[in-house]
Amino acid sequence: MESKDLEQLGLNKNEAKVYFGLLKKGQATAAELVKSVGVHRNIIYDNLEKLIEKGLVSYILEGTKRKFIAEDPHLIVEFLEEEKKAVENKIETARGFIPEIKDILASQKEKQNAYLFRGVNGIKKILLDVLSSKEFWVIGVSNASVEALGETFWRNFNAKMKAKKIRENLLFNHDFKNVVNITPSKFMVHKILPKELTHVTEILIYDNKIAITVYSKEPIGIVVEDKEVFRTFKQQFTFLWGLAKK
Repeated sequence: MESKDLEQLGLNKNEAKVYFGLLKKGQATAAELVKSVGVHRNIIYDNLEKLIEKGLVSYILEGTKRKFIAEDPHLIVEFLEEEKKAVENKIETARGFIPEIKDILASQKEKQNAYLFRGVNGIKKILLDVLSSKEFWVIGVSNASVEALGETFWRNFNAKMKAKKIRENLLFNHDFKNVVNITPSKFMVHKILPKELTHVTEILIYDNKIAITVYSKEPIGIVVEDKEVFRTFKQQFTFLWGLAKK
């Protein structure tokens, strides 16, 4: 097998080269890959990040250095298979979700900024924005986000959260299964919503912004930036926190 054969998995030429080089080593630092693959360091770093997003590469920290690990390529096949599953109920959720957003926007006196994000990469952009905050709150954490973005993405995201010491306040849906090993700490607290209060959308509250995501066949995220909307959703979180259980 050669690196070009991996392009059949949907990788571009450089992604295939970097992944193939890492496959042959199993684990390697970026500097080691520069030597073995024979391409510029910027190409190595850029494509390692792309491969991490695809779930084909993860990393561990050894001191201050990152050591990258080649993951089994069956993960990308599983992701493609999941996209084929029926999502009619989530599409209906998205349709019912639009009037809610319109009501919020119509009730505000100040000028607001609203942004629409589509697809897995769009949702990841929202989450990268969350990483710039000092604290955030989430209503309705569900396994739909894990299924859409992958366990590897969430493990890496949670590692970045801990490294940045960002405070997390999470309200899980009652049926959430902790497959990505979210653990309580002085920077993370959580409670579980009653079954009757299960949310079909995930609501992220941070930095005077509200991000409402629907994990349908093509995930949709709407971010509203407005102080009053932020305050209103913070109040909703506080109310639900009082009803939730540890």
